[in-house]
Amino acid sequence: MLLLQQKATTVTDLQGAFMMPGLIDAHVHLLGGGQSLSWVDLRHANSKAAVAEAVKAVVAQAPSNQWVMGHGWEEAHWGGVPPSADWIDGISPVNPVLLYRMDVHMVLINTAALRLVGIDSNTEVPEGGKVVLGNGNEPTGILVDNAIALVMSHIPNLTLGGKMQALKAAVDHIVTKGVTTVCDMGSIGEVEEVWEALEQVYMPAADKGELPIRVFAMVPLTTWPRLHQLVKARGRAHPGGHLHWGGLKAFADGSLGSRTALMKEPYADDPTTRGIRLTPYSDMELLVQAADAVELQVAIHAIGDQANDDVLAMYSHAQRNNSHLASPRRHRIEHVQHVSGSDAMLAFSQLQTVAVVNPLHLLSDMHIMTDRLGRQRGSAEHAFAYNAMLKAGVQMAFASDWPVVPLDPLLGMYTAVHRRSPDSPASQAWHIEGAVLPEQAMMAHTKGAAFACGLEGSIGVIRPGMQADFTVLDGNLPDVLHRGLNELPKVKATYVKGQLQYVSAQAAPDLAGRT
Repeated sequence: MLLLQQKATTVTDLQGAFMMPGLIDAHVHLLGGGQSLSWVDLRHANSKAAVAEAVKAVVAQAPSNQWVMGHGWEEAHWGGVPPSADWIDGISPVNPVLLYRMDVHMVLINTAALRLVGIDSNTEVPEGGKVVLGNGNEPTGILVDNAIALVMSHIPNLTLGGKMQALKAAVDHIVTKGVTTVCDMGSIGEVEEVWEALEQVYMPAADKGELPIRVFAMVPLTTWPRLHQLVKARGRAHPGGHLHWGGLKAFADGSLGSRTALMKEPYADDPTTRGIRLTPYSDMELLVQAADAVELQVAIHAIGDQANDDVLAMYSHAQRNNSHLASPRRHRIEHVQHVSGSDAMLAFSQLQTVAVVNPLHLLSDMHIMTDRLGRQRGSAEHAFAYNAMLKAGVQMAFASDWPVVPLDPLLGMYTAVHRRSPDSPASQAWHIEGAVLPEQAMMAHTKGAAFACGLEGSIGVIRPGMQADFTVLDGNLPDVLHRGLNELPKVKATYVKGQLQYVSAQAAPDLAGRT
């Protein structure tokens, strides 16, 4: 590397620290992640009292009638019974409250919110959604998937200034995790909000040089003509190289925890349902065909085995119908949590479809897998089947899905290699036969994620001619992953385009002035 040194080159002595290509998170919700840093955090709530206490602390600070937002609850933490509005009504009788389940496919709202929105037993529910009713046929406060839209229009959108603050908060957090590039999948709100984020938040930030990380921004699949016009007018990237576009996002189904992931067979613990198809098959297929025809990348959320098979069939049809085009579009499927078997994996490989997977979802779903699906569908050949997919030649990228789970690529890689968290004993590993090798995990959060974003020509590896995006750790990551040590390395520094964007307090004296 020193052979490349020139007169203007700054050389930094990392004092024996471990340096690797800048980490890439291939699936985040950028502004939502920034907002969530100030929301009620329920990820560690393990009882009704803990939920109420966390909400109480935020309500006490909120102006009267202002919405209070939260995220991260998981009913498995307190025995499996979903919460209800009366859990928090006494804490917040005036302020409307909305609390996302950890998978963001289910929310709890309080009675103040139900009244404000006008939800009752007679409310017409959008297709692909559900308002859960309880005793007396009255809403419990739980809304599922597309029913969440009933309440979202009543929550004031962030101002432009608020979105800028959310972006800064998100980026400030991201660089502390050693992440240099993210693929932003947008919000789950209104379509126009996603475009406003790209055009009114990210583009101006890039213009001013105030986007210190690289962002590949997706927009809704239904807006493919608008994206096509943008690509024709401005190409696929901002000239500064920190902002990219050209991808489209859609939802095929929901989540395992909410029993809305679309499965081929009924759920083992609820034989009345196979899940929910969030977008009609024919509508989605037409959109995929149209986007593929104008050479735009498509990324579709699919968790259930039926949903994954459906999306693969759509991509196959598009490839055949548009076979006259010179190059494949490198479409993606997001999450790929449950697959039907070897035929599906072969289809991934043959279609060159990228599987963008989320190892940290394993830590939450492993405890409900057998109950929801039974032993066969809950095995490593069908659920979180990373090893089997790699052996089948599937191109894989790792991602967090932040703020659904924490943005923590080091923990994600550890989970993929050991099928457990670092603070759990090895005996609690979930189907270790599904684990990947440390080198494969590191590849999926660097080169593989770059490939998923179409940026493998400039980032994802360290070699001459590539962008100088680096993550510096205080320990040897391959060694930690191989040995299964319980303490992960800490991020010492994050470099993007050769510029230091983050340095830990402990590392600052070592890195300052050493050239």
